[in-house]
Amino acid sequence: MSNIYGPVPSWRLGRSLGVDVTAPPKKCTFNCVYCQLGKTKIHVSTPEMLEKPLVGPDKVLADLDDVLKRIDLETVDIVTFSGTGEPTLNLSLGEIAEQVKARIGMLPMAILTNSSLFYREDIRRNLSKFDLVVAKLDAGDDTALKLINRPADRDLRISTLIDSIKKLRGEIKATLALQVMLLHSENGRVTNVKGEHLKKLINAIIEVQPDIVQLEVPYRPPSESYVRQPPRRDLREISQKLSEALGRGRLWIYGIHDRRRGNVMWLRHRSLEKEVLDLLGRRPCRITDIAFSLGIEISEARRILRMLEKKAEVKTRMVNNKEFYFKGG
Repeated sequence: MSNIYGPVPSWRLGRSLGVDVTAPPKKCTFNCVYCQLGKTKIHVSTPEMLEKPLVGPDKVLADLDDVLKRIDLETVDIVTFSGTGEPTLNLSLGEIAEQVKARIGMLPMAILTNSSLFYREDIRRNLSKFDLVVAKLDAGDDTALKLINRPADRDLRISTLIDSIKKLRGEIKATLALQVMLLHSENGRVTNVKGEHLKKLINAIIEVQPDIVQLEVPYRPPSESYVRQPPRRDLREISQKLSEALGRGRLWIYGIHDRRRGNVMWLRHRSLEKEVLDLLGRRPCRITDIAFSLGIEISEARRILRMLEKKAEVKTRMVNNKEFYFKGG
């Protein structure tokens, strides 16, 4: 499997070429109830707990070089380190990032991270190589942290997360964005959009003072079936409170802000079937997402998916009245 996937259509980042430095199965310090990748397979609290080494620079760069020969980089907006787990678990992250940046030139480079390892100086040093650090903060109190993010480190406190994000902000030149997933459960037990949980979350966001706050809802298939999107009125109220505290210009809201525009142009493909599977190994996709990523017609994407379905290599699931494709197996 290639460690480069996409470009995927991102409402936050546009045409985002993905770099996966963990690789399947999912390895993470969290086991978030809303994760589109499903439950964490290898749940660890530190990189040293991993039994097998993660992908090294040579493999990532070889895969990137292959893609760069075949894609029109002018039709890519950003290169984003994300994929099948928490990228900061890879202690070669800084070296990989430096060499990726040398290949992509002026194109911005981002990382999506759950913030759990920011207390470590070596991790913060690795993150200094990026132009944009998108750090997760879904809770403002310990109870919500444990119910929503389910960290492997049972002693992890929300104060540690907040303090370490603030420390990172003071050390890097990059833009710091907070990604905040707003959600609730059917029975109301799991929520960050009501009562004290919401109040403390808003206070935590304001305390961090990020350059950008990205408010999301679980619009892709979540790990736990009880996860629900909050009502739109809750999203509006939360947005208003944060706008008053931080300014409207620092707020990006799912459903309002959308950078998914423009086409991706490929010079050639090695194997459309393999590229579809590489993509679905990192995120569930709608057929329009697949067509967008590969720069092909929807009819061609449908043909490939039908063929892969017959071989039981992909499966489907309806979420919010939309059909998503997953990698089978």
